[in-house]
Amino acid sequence: MKTNKITLIALVSLILCYCSPKEQVPFMAETQCPIEVPKELIDNAKFKYGYIKVPEFHKQPNAKQLELAVAVFKCLGDSATQPPFVLNTGGPGLSNIDNFLPMFSGEGQLFLDKRDIVIIELRGLKYSKPYLETPEIINLQNYLIDKHLTADETLALYRDSLQLAYNRFTNEGINLSAFNYKETVSDIVYIMEGLGYNQFSLFGSSAGTIIAQQLMMDYPEKISSVMLNAVVDMKHALNNAYFTTIEMLESIFNECETNEKYAKAYPDLKKRFLARLDYLNVHPDTIVAKRPGTDKDYQVVINGNKVSRWLFLDMYWNTQTPLSMHRIIEGDYSELVQRPGAFFPMDDFSNGLSFSSILAGWPKAEPWQIPDDGEYHTFIHGLKTMMFGPLFFNELRKFWHVEDASAQVNTIATYIPTLMLSGKSDHVCPYGYAQNLAEQFELAHCFVYDGIAHSPVDYGSCGIMLIKQFVDNPTGQLDATCVDEFKGGFMLP
Repeated sequence: MKTNKITLIALVSLILCYCSPKEQVPFMAETQCPIEVPKELIDNAKFKYGYIKVPEFHKQPNAKQLELAVAVFKCLGDSATQPPFVLNTGGPGLSNIDNFLPMFSGEGQLFLDKRDIVIIELRGLKYSKPYLETPEIINLQNYLIDKHLTADETLALYRDSLQLAYNRFTNEGINLSAFNYKETVSDIVYIMEGLGYNQFSLFGSSAGTIIAQQLMMDYPEKISSVMLNAVVDMKHALNNAYFTTIEMLESIFNECETNEKYAKAYPDLKKRFLARLDYLNVHPDTIVAKRPGTDKDYQVVINGNKVSRWLFLDMYWNTQTPLSMHRIIEGDYSELVQRPGAFFPMDDFSNGLSFSSILAGWPKAEPWQIPDDGEYHTFIHGLKTMMFGPLFFNELRKFWHVEDASAQVNTIATYIPTLMLSGKSDHVCPYGYAQNLAEQFELAHCFVYDGIAHSPVDYGSCGIMLIKQFVDNPTGQLDATCVDEFKGGFMLP
């Protein structure tokens, strides 16, 4: 009888760990989802959306609360046989709801065969309350579209607008020190436990990999497996953005100098491009571009500072930087017209969350991380006004006050099965960090995609299917032959 009782207890524990939670979730207030979800999922009770209240500070559970939007996709079978899957996108500041819910009209349903999937709109994001939007910045960026200003003049305008935003948050009673990664990962665990899940698998992309790594530090017992796409260096994060970008540019320029074919097509590329930035800062030009998501044309004034920002942001996806530079040198701005996002506001981005979490998470950048006194001076100076870089953050720290959470870093749990995907041409999240991190793990797969920059999962089915293989069997062998199909190299003019 004793043996039978122990067996029964073990069986019950297993069911509680892996099966879908019961329908009664008293702390989730269900409401209509703002994103269209396949009707059959709703009709078959395979989807629900609502708000869950979490403590503003988890060490003060009975004090002020925040409301986080949560979407739950239930396993398409009778019951789940594997841990649920929690998804986090990047930014920090992009909406998880906007980025992930549309997937479940297509390939996202592949992941529902054995598990539930939970998408949490993290504190401060678009659909959670409060949403740390900054209309002051949107208004300024709209104003700057057709303006030719120096980097210092532009930064002064940003400073004024950001001070207004900070003051407004303060007057509204919003404590920006609550919006950091420590509280965010506590939210995830709090919500998952409330939904009845004792363990879960985790996906993080770009800044979402910070959340994943923080969870592996603070709550390793809750994590069954982890998938990281474009892995952020937890020690330096965006403080290294300029440094690693110059390293990538130097690699590109070196290849263009030493490869006979590229040297002929792109002679003296570095010297000519940097000179072009100086020229445009004195002699700006104008392009006509459509605001992303609209058919409306705008007159966009471009100078060396704006082109520097455009190039940095474009390198997230564009691995043909020499061709882009060549066209700009020749006065051909067609790529800027085709991909003009750098010149317009990101309307649904949570700048307030982004600033607060980054300033709380990392200290002021060191001088070596801001190489603005050498040959790249004009390029780095132009990045001053890009809202996620060490020069901008150092200026922001003067008045955007949040409590320091950077010292609260624990040792990462290296026993958790982990999959890491990196692009070989990623200038912000260099693949070497993922490789070094993977070597510390007991069971980790690390794949580097040649010819890809920031996010392998956004380039066809290869990354998605690797994640599917891994989440189904985290300790098994993976068929990664598709990774070898990705090739690097530069196109010629």
